[in-house]
Amino acid sequence: EKFPDKTNFIPHAVPDEIYRPLPKNDIRKHKEIILGKDRKDHFTAIWVNRNAKRKRSSDVLVSFSLFLDKLEKEKGHRDASIIMHCDPLYQEGANLFAVSEHLGIKDNVFFSNERLDFDKMNVLYNISDVCLNISYAEGFGLTTLEAMMGGVPIIAAKTGGLTRQVIDHRD
Repeated sequence: EKFPDKTNFIPHAVPDEIYRPLPKNDIRKHKEIILGKDRKDHFTAIWVNRNAKRKRSSDVLVSFSLFLDKLEKEKGHRDASIIMHCDPLYQEGANLFAVSEHLGIKDNVFFSNERLDFDKMNVLYNISDVCLNISYAEGFGLTTLEAMMGGVPIIAAKTGGLTRQVIDHRD
């Protein structure tokens, strides 16, 4: 307000040709190639962040473990997977290999720790049924924007810019 000639508003945006929905047949093919035949029909969540305390990587795995327990109790199976796109041994975070093993869910966790180009990230989002971001503090939430551009629903914490990405806070 005080310096209108010296300030600009630049909204967060990503060109829509980078992250986009893929055809259903392509998604099934990619899911089987990436996660394997035994997981091709799994409900799949994705979490894309740095493995750092404020990003709550261990909390994501604990929550996913509780989800698997409830799934087994209510549906009689544990056919769900989570893609953790991060360095599972990053110095600022927990040893996520150890956490998933301690929780008894290592067979349901798929670690993706290589740097990927946009097309490969788009595939990871598209093979997922939901994208999670429960960070303690998130200025915007680029990964949730990328997921939504691919048509993937998000589950986000009520913090920072994530609150503006949730369309209907009730669901």
